[in-house]
Amino acid sequence: MISDHSKNLRWFSKIIVFATLFLIFAGALVKSFEVGLSVPDWPTTYGYQMFAYPLGDMVGGIFYEHGHRMIATFVGALTLILAIWLGFKESRKPVKILGYTALALVIIQGLLGGLTVLFFLPTPISLLHGVMAQTFFLVVILIAYSLSSELVETHHVQDQHKSIIIVLLGMIYIQLILGAWMRHTESGLAIYDFPTMAGYWYPTLNESILTIINNWRFEMDFVDVSIYQVAIHLFHRLGALIILILMIFTHYKMLQKPEYYSKTIKMNLYILDVLILTQILLGAITIWTVRGPYITSFHVVNGAAVLGVCFLLLLRISDLSFLKRI
Repeated sequence: MISDHSKNLRWFSKIIVFATLFLIFAGALVKSFEVGLSVPDWPTTYGYQMFAYPLGDMVGGIFYEHGHRMIATFVGALTLILAIWLGFKESRKPVKILGYTALALVIIQGLLGGLTVLFFLPTPISLLHGVMAQTFFLVVILIAYSLSSELVETHHVQDQHKSIIIVLLGMIYIQLILGAWMRHTESGLAIYDFPTMAGYWYPTLNESILTIINNWRFEMDFVDVSIYQVAIHLFHRLGALIILILMIFTHYKMLQKPEYYSKTIKMNLYILDVLILTQILLGAITIWTVRGPYITSFHVVNGAAVLGVCFLLLLRISDLSFLKRI
């Protein structure tokens, strides 16, 4: 027997998914505008309790940093409500555990955000903060799907192409880590042109290419970068190429027998294609606009959307009978 979830709980879980996506965008804006220390204290804001801080003083970098904190607190409160709601109303133990897991992750995420401020934006903590946000996003998507009518009404079977989607999902996750690593090591413009790289189609990591890059940075009044930063940037571009190839391969394999898949799964696949292509375009525009803050932030949030849609595709072609048990 399948538990009867209320319509309100289903919608509430979906609201958290989109609120989390918005939170990731708000966090990206903080980094894109380099205003992570606009509010130097935590958990207070210039000595004020967070929601007591005067709205009229939310200007400049404070608007983005304090706004990010307020949105994060709101998402945390929604997650607490969801965990309690699932604890009392949900009969399936795995789904209850997912609710508690989401709550634990959002608490850890909040603490990591505070530590980034208290320790003046150290790269390891900032990187972990970004990775944790993506992980939390996947968990709330899984919760929302476990509560959906689609799970209840669909007969899920083990799909032969599940392994391909797992590889693609894993590569997307790694790519987001590389992207966060690139952002938090100031490597976003370690290569300043696209699709070429310092004027080369096949660059070699040596002093010659580093000189070309740093000459450009000198003219732009940017500080020099190291060969280490250039390598991080190159790995991120290579990751994008691998994902593009995997996307084409996945699409080809899954649609060899189009009658095997429902319209929902096909639409999921097409949306994933569009998001990945959009992500590559946003990455290019980020370079062309010399890392414009809003474009860069849309690149980050679209990356999270790619991860989420790919994960949803995996759920839809997997045997999830364990989530249907009471």
